Amino acid sequence: MEENRIFSKIEELHRGGIGSCSVLHIRPGARIPKHFHKRGIEIEYVYRGNCRTHKQGRIYVWKKNKVHEVVNDSNEELVLICLKIPPHSEEDMCYVHR
Repeated sequence: MEENRIFSKIEELHRGGIGSCSVLHIRPGARIPKHFHKRGIEIEYVYRGNCRTHKQGRIYVWKKNKVHEVVNDSNEELVLICLKIPPHSEEDMCYVHR
């Protein structure tokens, strides 16, 4: 996944201990492909923006092995505050191939 095409900015607020917290700025027209996490839980709060998969002010909770994606089909940046327990790792992410 080419992060520079998906994200305009990633702000990592915390990583370590039992979890991680990041602010993800997702470009208009970008998508994070369908994926799931092998361990733990992911909690997303939509700070700014609305799109097909995410609405401003809503909280999305993704338990382990639950497939999800982000499709920013809007003309505006989508900003998510993302909490992961245990901390985020690329090894934990499994992309679903069509």
